[in-house]
Amino acid sequence: MQSAAWAKIREAQGWRPEFHQLGSPALPVALVLWRPLPGGRSIAYVPRGPILGSPEQLEPALAKLAGIARDRRAIFLKVDPEIDPKLAAEPLRAAGFRRGPDIQPVVATLELDLGPDEDALFAALEKDTRWSVRQAEKRGVSIREAIGEDDLRALYDLYAETGQRAGFITRTWDYYRRMWGTLVTAGHAKVRLAEKEGKPVAGVLTWRCGERDVYQSAATNDAGRTTYAAYALLWRCIIEARKGGARRFDFGGIPVDLSRKDDPMHGPYRFKKGFGGVSKRFAGAHDAVPNELAYRAYAVAEPAYTAALRLVGRIRR
Repeated sequence: MQSAAWAKIREAQGWRPEFHQLGSPALPVALVLWRPLPGGRSIAYVPRGPILGSPEQLEPALAKLAGIARDRRAIFLKVDPEIDPKLAAEPLRAAGFRRGPDIQPVVATLELDLGPDEDALFAALEKDTRWSVRQAEKRGVSIREAIGEDDLRALYDLYAETGQRAGFITRTWDYYRRMWGTLVTAGHAKVRLAEKEGKPVAGVLTWRCGERDVYQSAATNDAGRTTYAAYALLWRCIIEARKGGARRFDFGGIPVDLSRKDDPMHGPYRFKKGFGGVSKRFAGAHDAVPNELAYRAYAVAEPAYTAALRLVGRIRR
């Protein structure tokens, strides 16, 4: 989300991207997305950034970003660096950032070390997970990489069905066609489909982020669930990530509190944890706030906008 490809995607959606070098010689850097608002105001967002060379660079990088927010008279500038909360807490406080509403739903994840060989990784799976991976093949599930827009559409149809079943917001086909297509074309993402008798029953998009692959936009229909297609598909993503040079596999999000079974992410977590990995926390979103009054007004208006999006999604379905 700090890439030029992501900047292109967001620019097409009305954001104005800027890349800022916040230190030298190369890092830290940040893609800052600006959204204009009425009255000459704006908000800014640094998605999954800034990008650092070392934790010591965080505080001066944040200070520069806070200065940009003040100079531009932004209502706020939001960051959500992928850094452990214990390392990020003091630099965020010192630079004047406060905990704000999250934009990215993932603030905790599982990461799997891809150093062991394939046999060792498979042996480390939980017993039920190994059984499920094997069952998919026995039940006639095949997996292939997606090619072309028709395959992207197949993933979208699966994703929309999953969203309706699970109750999360899905946007229009054109939105995902542009986003997924841009990331795949830029070489940042791959789409894979699991098929049963030639029909897609599960799909997933994975992102390459530096030395790790990230499991994203996974979806399955009822036929995929009864054939355990998602298990075989995730296993294929893991071994292909290893073959492609990734050192870690990021499972793309788990609950922050693993003891809460009422968390909407608890079910996906039970599925993911069968493949191994260790839990990892991120600091979450934090805001630099040059204008307190405008910030409070925005905090009131934004939930109404999100509620309207959910209503539109339900009407469309």
